Amino acid sequence: MCGIAGVLDKDGGDVVPVLKGMLELIKHRGPDGFGFYANETVQRVRKMEELDLSNCKSDRAIGHSRLAIVGGMSGIQPLQGCKKGLTILHNGEIYNHKKLRRELEPEHSFETLSDSEAIVHLLEEYYDGDLTEALGKTLKRLDGVFAIAALTGNELVIARDVMGVKQLYFSEGERLIAFASEKKALWGIGFENTGKRLLPGHMATLGRDGIKMVQILEAPLHRSTQYVTDMGAAQQSYASSLRKAVSKRVEDQDKIGVIFSGGIDSVLIAKMVKDQVKNFTCYTAGTEESEDFQHAASAASRLGFELRSNKLDMDKLEQYIPQIIEIIEDRSLGQVEVALPIYAAVVLAHQDGVRVMLTGQAADELFAGYPWYRVIADKEGYKELTRYMLDDLMRLYKETLEREDKILMAHGIELRVPYLDPDLVKVSTSIATELKLPPGDSVGKHVHREVALQMGIPEDLAYRTKQAAQHGSGVHQLIENLAMTRGFDDDMLKSMSYSTSKSVSEVLGSSQRYGRKYSEGKMWDAPDHVQLYLDTIAYENNLTNTDDRVLLESLLQRS
Repeated sequence: MCGIAGVLDKDGGDVVPVLKGMLELIKHRGPDGFGFYANETVQRVRKMEELDLSNCKSDRAIGHSRLAIVGGMSGIQPLQGCKKGLTILHNGEIYNHKKLRRELEPEHSFETLSDSEAIVHLLEEYYDGDLTEALGKTLKRLDGVFAIAALTGNELVIARDVMGVKQLYFSEGERLIAFASEKKALWGIGFENTGKRLLPGHMATLGRDGIKMVQILEAPLHRSTQYVTDMGAAQQSYASSLRKAVSKRVEDQDKIGVIFSGGIDSVLIAKMVKDQVKNFTCYTAGTEESEDFQHAASAASRLGFELRSNKLDMDKLEQYIPQIIEIIEDRSLGQVEVALPIYAAVVLAHQDGVRVMLTGQAADELFAGYPWYRVIADKEGYKELTRYMLDDLMRLYKETLEREDKILMAHGIELRVPYLDPDLVKVSTSIATELKLPPGDSVGKHVHREVALQMGIPEDLAYRTKQAAQHGSGVHQLIENLAMTRGFDDDMLKSMSYSTSKSVSEVLGSSQRYGRKYSEGKMWDAPDHVQLYLDTIAYENNLTNTDDRVLLESLLQRS
């Protein structure tokens, strides 16, 4: 896990100093080592200040900051092959790297224990002068999550895993083309807008003639019109795929953290981790009286999980909010309020020296867990509900995963998402939606909950209904109280002609798309005075790109 960046000059100018500036802005993503490649020169160091770029000039360069998880301290990147002049950067984890290594070792010389090195040697196997074609074939052999950059003398290609667990952004100007793990690295070298996302399963070639993006990997969804309709068969296949998904994500790890709310998704993950890893801890956060805070404590006690809890109040929120806006590169209330309890939990994990954390994200989308899904099924039918669920699932890359990756990486922790294992996704989407949300069932996730019972989770925990993170943790109300306390209210709005719709251009999240339409809409509203409070914090702390800053100057009547 790490941060990657790269830049090229279409006019042939030197970009090495530009790359160093980009690495400075994402160095928090990898405190264990730094490296760059430019003009056939590779340099790898333990500390950023040790990089010496004074004698290297090139019109294209790539760089890396490393969080050491697999392979210890020997895997500082960029990594190079042993035969064909190929260089790669990799952010993520390759779960089948041991199998690939055994296959490749007879013909390739491995120099590290890093899972990433298997990628470059596999790439060499396919490379015959066309880097794009070779990388496309390589990606199809990888079981894992990744953002990858591959470079030869005159070709630069980037790629993203099929579910979008690892993010990658790119921008193109008149002179420069650049990519990075976080937008701030692009903002810092003069790109004024937000940058574009490399889409999941896609690959892009970056060259002097611009950027060409193409889809390489197809989402691992069930494609047949025939679905599993037998409950026993559904439970068996799902339980098997879930065990494998968790096992590969905790293999060789002697210390694991779990983001924990006391809901069935995180309870089930924690139960499976406990069965495989001796040293593991659950982390939760919320107001003292909130439902999630109390249920997390009760569930952990009953199941024998060690739990660390971060009790939230207005003082902590006021401290955390600017940090979160800067880290997630987003100031919208819908993203900030969901980020708050996760951020607060991860603060504790960082204090404990945790390097890998698992989360229960994606179970709601896979197994019909949102309350409005019941209304959709009743009003529009199961076929339409299935379509809604798949749409939500395929939006997770930008609505959830990017936010949470940035939060954990800001604390030197790798995020792992078992429910988004491609094999598990394919199995889950092959199960008939009627089994997940039977007629008359208002709880949802029936197959998921029944598997939890089989694995020893008590029935009241397996069938506990849970609120969305911002409500279950008490954060939604707390942040509104904080804004009011700081003077952001309806009277201020009237004097400014301000509205959230003018500030936030992209509405993210299933709750925002469907919650208002199919359930009690008010609880999903983003009150204008709270968004105004967040906008003010972002503006006063200079936490936006240039375009957004100009917008906020207008909305906040600043100059």
